[in-house]
Amino acid sequence: MITEHKTKGSFAAPALKILPLAQSCIKQQGNLTFIEGYANTKNAPDRYGDVPTVYLAKRDYVYELSEFKKNPVLLIDHVNRIDHLAGSVTEIYEDQKGLYFKALFSASNHPTVAHARQIYTEGHAKGISIAGRFHYEDPANPEHLTLAEIFEISLVAVPADPNSLAGPSAEDETADEGKSKEEQIKKEIEALTRSLRKD
Repeated sequence: MITEHKTKGSFAAPALKILPLAQSCIKQQGNLTFIEGYANTKNAPDRYGDVPTVYLAKRDYVYELSEFKKNPVLLIDHVNRIDHLAGSVTEIYEDQKGLYFKALFSASNHPTVAHARQIYTEGHAKGISIAGRFHYEDPANPEHLTLAEIFEISLVAVPADPNSLAGPSAEDETADEGKSKEEQIKKEIEALTRSLRKD
């Protein structure tokens, strides 16, 4: 007897999971702005009651990324238009915790893209959403999400998880503090030099 497993979504109409970014941060590297964190985590119920879980009877992973890697764009609100393309995913992989990604924001001045980049950089927005086809293949555990075929990843506005911090990373904050002190010392030296020249 073949047991049919439950599937949500299709390529034409992907299922969505809108979740808070886990262990996320924004990093500034020169003029570049990166966002990184977990788009989905495993082995615990998400807001939909699903538990992303490796189903060893079929495979040793949860996230299928082959379709996504063909065009690894970071969208805004799942809108498939150029004016809602926030940037590109530069790194994505599954580990023991879940689906980690790192994306580079576009430096575009288009209002939609610039606004998204700004509110994530400031820490106001902390939402992420994966879209794709989701499979529930374990008949003994129907709530287990055993395979997630990822088609695209989007920035979305959802209530922030208090454990999710989409602000500057600690190292960036330390660097900014050091930079501020350095600039203050430089200004004091310049003021002192001007004062000595007048004398």
